[in-house]
Amino acid sequence: MVSHDFSIPQEQLEILLQQYSNVGKNSHIGNLAVEIAKLFLLSLNPNTTFLTTRGIDLSANIDGNIENFEIKGTSSNDISWDKLRVSSQFCHDNLVNGMKIIRVTKIGNTNMRIFYLSHDEDFILVPEPRWIIRKVRNN
Repeated sequence: MVSHDFSIPQEQLEILLQQYSNVGKNSHIGNLAVEIAKLFLLSLNPNTTFLTTRGIDLSANIDGNIENFEIKGTSSNDISWDKLRVSSQFCHDNLVNGMKIIRVTKIGNTNMRIFYLSHDEDFILVPEPRWIIRKVRNN
């Protein structure tokens, strides 16, 4: 497992928090994590460009190589393995076939830790039954 410390200026964090103000909501943490992952990748290679790829959280052109990532964010100080979930067969298949997870920890702080996680090296995928809860519609 590869990890990096990553920091952004307070001003930049404030702008991101304005855009994604509700860090208690999973979708906002997820969107914030994607933006932080972009900043992190740009810090490694300023020539990185980002593509829109359906079903992929972050697709990056890094030195002519297209890399896709599943982005997971948490405000926790550690990876929080028990909170990590994959929600689609498409994502599952991509991870099994080599796509990495970028886990951003300490969301909401200027100093974060970024983890690259690889299937079979750092994690396995365990199926878990889930049920969708829907409101009863009375005619």
